[in-house]
Amino acid sequence: GQHFNLPLRACDLRRFLGMVNFFRRFLPCAAKRQMTLFNLIKGNKKNDTSPVGWTVEAKEAFQQCKNDLCKATLLAYPKPRAQLSLAVDASGAAVGSVLQQHYNDKWQPLGFYSERLTETQARYSTYDRELLAAYKAVKYFQHMLEGREFFILTDHKPLQYMF
Repeated sequence: GQHFNLPLRACDLRRFLGMVNFFRRFLPCAAKRQMTLFNLIKGNKKNDTSPVGWTVEAKEAFQQCKNDLCKATLLAYPKPRAQLSLAVDASGAAVGSVLQQHYNDKWQPLGFYSERLTETQARYSTYDRELLAAYKAVKYFQHMLEGREFFILTDHKPLQYMF
């Protein structure tokens, strides 16, 4: 991952982001980290060869994505009787979660999920964004959660009373 050069053309950046996106289930906060980079090519056509207008912030985001790829989290194999928890969080720009199992006295990640918010979703209240994060996470991990008891963990106090 560290050998990737800074993409100079929009189509090359799009290709890099596609690769990062392919591995997103191994990368915590993938959508949030990629947002700055996606904004550089927003509205561009797929094979656009125009130059990328790199900013300091965008270069840092690119480096962070490369680092994330190099340190991709090893996911645990699901154990049928292990306690599950789904930790969810939202910002003004993205939602994210980690599905984890408690096994051998420690929490092990089973998968990550993150997604950029639409402009409309970004205007939701904090409560609604956190609730959206929980909804999208349950929907994403439905195949692993169905028929199992699990906890939803959130740092948003008002939402804790809902569950």
